[in-house]
Amino acid sequence: MASPEQQMDTLREGLSRVILDQLAETLRDYSSGNLANPVLRFEAFIQDGEPGPQGHSPRSPVVSKMVDLSGIISQNTTNSPNASNLGRENVENSTPPTISPQMMMDEGPASSSRSMPLVRAQRTPSQGPQLSFESEPAGSSSQRRGTGALRPVRGAGRVLEEEPDSQRRMQVTNNFPKRTKTLASDTVFTPQQSSIEKFVVSIWEQIHGGISLDPQSLLEQWQLTATAATATINNAGKIHVPEQLELGLLQAPTADGTMAEIDMEGTFNRSNIFCRKVTQASRACRSIEVIVQARWIEHFDSYVELLAITNPGMSPTKRRKAALIEACNDFGWSEKELRNKMAIWRGYKEIKDAGGWAALVFAGMGLYRFCKYRVGFNTDSMQRLRCLRPRIEVAADTLHPTWRQLLIIVGEPAQRRFCGHPHDWVVRQDGSDPVPLRSTYLEYDPYFSFEQLEHSVMDMSAWGTDDPRWVPPMNTVACVQGKHTCHSCGQEQSEDPKINSCYCFPTLFGSGGRSPCPVQVFRTPDGRNNGLMALSPFERGAAIGEFVGLITKDLQNMDVMDSSTGVRAYQIWQGRQGNFTRFVNHSCKSNAQFQQFVWMSTQRIILVSKGIEAGHEITVDYSGSYWRGLDKDCLCGESCCRYRSAPR
Repeated sequence: MASPEQQMDTLREGLSRVILDQLAETLRDYSSGNLANPVLRFEAFIQDGEPGPQGHSPRSPVVSKMVDLSGIISQNTTNSPNASNLGRENVENSTPPTISPQMMMDEGPASSSRSMPLVRAQRTPSQGPQLSFESEPAGSSSQRRGTGALRPVRGAGRVLEEEPDSQRRMQVTNNFPKRTKTLASDTVFTPQQSSIEKFVVSIWEQIHGGISLDPQSLLEQWQLTATAATATINNAGKIHVPEQLELGLLQAPTADGTMAEIDMEGTFNRSNIFCRKVTQASRACRSIEVIVQARWIEHFDSYVELLAITNPGMSPTKRRKAALIEACNDFGWSEKELRNKMAIWRGYKEIKDAGGWAALVFAGMGLYRFCKYRVGFNTDSMQRLRCLRPRIEVAADTLHPTWRQLLIIVGEPAQRRFCGHPHDWVVRQDGSDPVPLRSTYLEYDPYFSFEQLEHSVMDMSAWGTDDPRWVPPMNTVACVQGKHTCHSCGQEQSEDPKINSCYCFPTLFGSGGRSPCPVQVFRTPDGRNNGLMALSPFERGAAIGEFVGLITKDLQNMDVMDSSTGVRAYQIWQGRQGNFTRFVNHSCKSNAQFQQFVWMSTQRIILVSKGIEAGHEITVDYSGSYWRGLDKDCLCGESCCRYRSAPR
């Protein structure tokens, strides 16, 4: 038998699911028309569900309420234009008012002669005006007057939970039914196992991360080990350490966190370099380990086939058993231990056969678990790796030119297939070979060439040495002293990570060098030529990259980025120079936008994510200023497309 509290929770959940969701959805698109003060009135009755005689009058309502809708269904959404004429609009969608189950159900049933108390919905300013519920006696014939939507919240002593600033998020009320607690003895621990999606993302993160697979790091580690082995003890019993190891790295800090008679800052910097070299060497050793183990599986299978030729009367099971016992003697392991390892090593071989050596070498830390549990390890996932193989090799060869030298140990050639910049190649989603970027534009421009840039360059004929992106500093005195203040967060900006306090876009500014962005230029299948694909997920608000190119002005009838500091207007042209942001296509339902940002008194244009999953194309909204008068149709294919028809 359910308790009264459980019955009330069940009733609230049922009413919320049946009534409130449909009511909120209807009110969202409702137009107030000519109503000066729209009010929603509703009454609830309880009666027999069986069909009764015609004309039967219902009982008095158990609930009679009125909701003031003024300022809710008639409010307008303000769109703020972005800073480029390519239509990079920053459109914020307002969230429709949500009626919480607690607003209507925290009160028990009331009779027609009972006045209901006032209940208000708590809302943050970003969510618009708050709903106020006001009850009245049932059956009253007096004219009802709507209450104002904006009111001071009573009960200042109550502690209100902070709601997220961003909109379009689901909310959970406090009266959500609690799950029944299970006993500890009934709990079964299930480890979170890898999937093919996580495995592929880990490959891209490793390739575009800060790892170094240069075999030279292994040689340095071996030389360091050999040098350490030459340490001797003299006659006085004092250990003599060679000069190469006198780094002060093995001395532990004192209780106050300092090191006696040692330059702490210099020691810390040397320790960072030393640890980085050892970590890179260890990472290279792990890559060698997996490729050797994958190759060993191939040798094992070949040896079993050899036994079949030399001993045709031996059954397949006995042949594998004989090869396994011989390997156990050489390894010094038990048969069970070797079988367990072989199951994982065979997974390495299957990944190598499908995705190539690069997929195995640059696999993340989840490689072992992926091959052990084999979740998602099927024919479809291996076919997906085959399609990704050329794309993985393009990124590996261009970002890590020496990685193939690790394959010499297993007898593979060390020559690269792809050279140049990662974005000088256009990949295809069907697994066919990548093509040079220039070849995809020769049809439109026989003299096409494109130079990859890290930073924008000035058009000397247009601006000379004067940068039009300069923005007056917020604090002139601080600027004279060499300090810059962020216009967005108000923190100090500096190229030195020790001084910088602005973390608006840490992947681009203030954190040292930039890592390669995990994106690739790909050939679109719907006639839009090239596009830009995200290889790893980008969270909402994260910077994808900076829009760089030639800083110029007064260009007409060309694809350019228009921007202005409020003092001077300028253009960024990417026709012959730029970076991967040049290949971002338009979409009427974009997942990214261009945004202005001032870094050290210089305005920058940043490509910012609205929330992009791995494997999705990155798009922006060019807006009407780009499409106005343009003699071509939009090919985004979205149901909300605004530029599909020719007249504009």
